[in-house]
Amino acid sequence: MSELPNDVAMRKMFHELGQKRAEILAKSMPMREARDKAYQEANKSIQEEFDARTKAIKEAEEGLYEIDMARGKLSRALNGKTGEPT
Repeated sequence: MSELPNDVAMRKMFHELGQKRAEILAKSMPMREARDKAYQEANKSIQEEFDARTKAIKEAEEGLYEIDMARGKLSRALNGKTGEPT
């Protein structure tokens, strides 16, 4: 049966693994940062496009809310019996 390493050996192993971890992160962090920057830039571009289109839709639909509210009032006044236009 194998014995567990003693505290000194486990501490040494802990710090060795920490060093290996740091070496791996030293390679991957620049890649992560480049990926995150590209993602942020792409999202900024998408958000700008989305905002511009949303503004255009709001401008095109100016007055629509008021029309919908007026139609709703009329429909309720008619108990939903709006029928066909005459």
